[in-house]
Amino acid sequence: MPRLLPLALLAAAALPAQPATVAPAPAWVAMVDAQHQSEVEVSRSGASTGTFKRDRVGFELIHEGPDHAVDLEAYAYDNAMGGPLAADPERAYGDTRDILVSGFVQTGLADGDRLQLIGAVEFAAEDGVDLADGLRWGVGGAHRWRRDGEWDVAVGLMVQDRFEMGPLPIPYLRAIWEPAPAVRVEFRGTGLQNGVFSRWYVTDDKATALDLSVAYETLTFRLADAPAGPRAVAIGEVPIRLGLTQFLEPSGTWFARIAIAHNAFHRQSFRRDGDTTAVFQADGSTTLTFRLGARF
Repeated sequence: MPRLLPLALLAAAALPAQPATVAPAPAWVAMVDAQHQSEVEVSRSGASTGTFKRDRVGFELIHEGPDHAVDLEAYAYDNAMGGPLAADPERAYGDTRDILVSGFVQTGLADGDRLQLIGAVEFAAEDGVDLADGLRWGVGGAHRWRRDGEWDVAVGLMVQDRFEMGPLPIPYLRAIWEPAPAVRVEFRGTGLQNGVFSRWYVTDDKATALDLSVAYETLTFRLADAPAGPRAVAIGEVPIRLGLTQFLEPSGTWFARIAIAHNAFHRQSFRRDGDTTAVFQADGSTTLTFRLGARF
């Protein structure tokens, strides 16, 4: 993920497991991470055969309170294309960067339910593109309720701005099921991220957690103009991801996470003036992510 990823999630869902011996939960979480995606052959790209790979470095900073959360993400992507694809004026592009500020506020209702206002502002563009050309937004709301100790559900509607396309209304669904203290399963259906995300706390103190997820995830960037005019790329992929999160000391401050994913599907669509002008798909690839963070 992510991107407008936190627009589709409550920020609390992104937080790592915390040892049960630590209370209260810290208000801040800071993380740095690096991601490497293996080089793969592209297909369904007309005459532009070739290869594609992507690496990423960046950081994330989250502040969470009882009735709000704010999430700042900043990532730089190193995109490498090889073969004829690298010279294709409609499909080739260089390095990109993504800066996102998102969050939510919520207010209580008489029956204990919550109404949420969720929003985000994002700058996502190829290097060299003006800031104003790479800005987009998202806004929406949801009704959140928790009737028993197992289910936490939010249902609503989002409106997402899209590069080279009109704004799109997106149904919002997020349901967390916790059938046991050591198990958490989350269902997301937002248009931006759709899938199942599960977590198992391996140890009683919740210092070690295993994650397994299958989802459709997206990235979108404004690209430098091609000979025919302005354009953008929308990336959709289906990673099957297994991750391990480990707190590094008893206080529950420092943690590390490593995750490996197999991308079962990867497609890039290039758009201009509301139309898809070019596409390419990539064979299955492997993505490795390492993250180091702290709660304070």
